[in-house]
Amino acid sequence: MDLKEAYEVIKKEWHAAERKVKKLEKELEKLRKEGASDSRVQKLLSQIQGLNKKISQYKSLADRYQELYEKERAKVKELENDKFSLELENQHLRDKLEFLEEASSEEITASKEAEAQIAALKDEVARLTARLNNNGTNTGTPTSKTAIDQKKVIPNSREKSGLPKGGQTGHEKHEMPQFSDEEITDTIPHELTECPKCGSHNLEEIEESYKDEFDYEVKIIKRRHRFVIYKCLDCGATIKAPLGSLKAANQYGKVIQAMALSLMDLGFVSINRTRKILTGFSPEPLTLSEGYLAKLQKRYSKRLHAFIADLKNIIIGLPLIYWDDTVVFVNTARACMRYYGNERIALYTAHLHKDLEGILEDNILPVLSSGTKVMHDHNTINYHEGFVFRNVECNQHLERDLQKLFDSSSHPWIKTLKELIQSMMHDRKHLIAEGATAFSKEAVEAFLMKVDSLLDSGYKEYIADLGHYYESDENALLNRIREYKSNYFDWVKDFDIPTTNNLSLCEPFVYANFLRDWTNNLMKVWKSSHKMRE
Repeated sequence: MDLKEAYEVIKKEWHAAERKVKKLEKELEKLRKEGASDSRVQKLLSQIQGLNKKISQYKSLADRYQELYEKERAKVKELENDKFSLELENQHLRDKLEFLEEASSEEITASKEAEAQIAALKDEVARLTARLNNNGTNTGTPTSKTAIDQKKVIPNSREKSGLPKGGQTGHEKHEMPQFSDEEITDTIPHELTECPKCGSHNLEEIEESYKDEFDYEVKIIKRRHRFVIYKCLDCGATIKAPLGSLKAANQYGKVIQAMALSLMDLGFVSINRTRKILTGFSPEPLTLSEGYLAKLQKRYSKRLHAFIADLKNIIIGLPLIYWDDTVVFVNTARACMRYYGNERIALYTAHLHKDLEGILEDNILPVLSSGTKVMHDHNTINYHEGFVFRNVECNQHLERDLQKLFDSSSHPWIKTLKELIQSMMHDRKHLIAEGATAFSKEAVEAFLMKVDSLLDSGYKEYIADLGHYYESDENALLNRIREYKSNYFDWVKDFDIPTTNNLSLCEPFVYANFLRDWTNNLMKVWKSSHKMRE
């Protein structure tokens, strides 16, 4: 669903809610005239209030979708205008070329120059067209940034079964079991005083059923700590019970602090929204400031030095590490965010520059042994002569690079190599499912020979089709695969090596579980320390 479709869906929901509000308002007016009970009137008022709140949300969301849609449409229009201008110039030069066909030698020279310019403009049009066609299949473009006129491509490595979507007939239903009687904390009776069919009040209970509900509520705690001051009868000294972390006359407790840190640092929620969320949780006014939340992060970050040191030691001891870095912006200046970890743990570091100095400062890659494997997206800095670990390249990024180049050039070697890699991954997956630990030696040698053969064909196709904007990209990719062939295809020789680093802790479902466990553990530590102080 693109932004325009999303806007239309929200608009329909919005109008449907407005129609329902009008209907309920008429019903409310009718009840008031009939002198209906306050409970029925209050129920209708509650429904109308809830619908009005939804209408406000729908309007806000619809305005946002429309704004994003207009921005995307303007961007696409700008690129189309560039393409149209180049095509017009191209046609103009063609007309000029036809006019010069019977000209003098000087004019023939000008004609050749025009032909060269036409070829260059054609190449530029092709480059802009390829840029318009960039998406998640051939670049690292997120699915959310797919152009409006393109179909979203959702990555999915699962094989198609041919079965309809959703739960299959006869599948086991999963639902929460009902609570035992000892677990029940609250009971709400649902009773009738009159028959809804005839209005009679002569009702007799013949049976009852139960439905359970799992919920929680925020409880306001206004805790006062009493610190006793003593006088030592032996030495005469005046002493006071230690204040611990309590500094101000009144301050926010550990639960609020833990929730704020979880939202900001694990949920990546902005400081402004974190303040609003925490304020919304509280039944009473909570006057958290953004300045307090910013200082809270800084204060607790200073307490993580020992934890980070332990985490680094664990990562250094792993047999396989996923590693990546990316450019981020800090106060409008380019900086670097770096990641080390695997499917279970993650360490993020930040530096003002994306360079070797930051890697040395992290002190992880420099101390790895030759027995450690590091998987990355072809970060050439990893091949520094001072490092001794084994580099392993991510093949999903290689597949995207191949797809992007094929979309531009249509050279056969690219498509064939991508299909060969995918076929080998498919065979490996089935062998692993059957309990195998490696391909046969013959299968490995045959695969690597096919790769070499395709690279040879690739160089021939590249030489035969020079003069295009993708020329340098094709040459670079051919040389990269040839030079780092062993690093790209170690997974063919060793099934313990993954084909991609996309299964790291950055996966949403893994990260969500990590967020939950981290928050629970933080609360346990605080409760334990609180009991010790008491």
